[in-house]
Amino acid sequence: MELDAVPRKKLNEIEITVTSLIAMMRKAKLHEEPLAKSLVQFEKELGEVRRKRFEESTPEYRGY
Repeated sequence: MELDAVPRKKLNEIEITVTSLIAMMRKAKLHEEPLAKSLVQFEKELGEVRRKRFEESTPEYRGY
């Protein structure tokens, strides 16, 4: 999925929403469903994009 074009604010909103949805699915004991596993992977991708942007905007800080 191409997330580089998504504005930072929207990316943060998506990440928060996905994290909340994953938590709700865990509480409902749906964490083994294929959708839950896909959401976890999506959350990882969102985090990678966020870290990459942070490192690009803060060159003195490497290794988030």
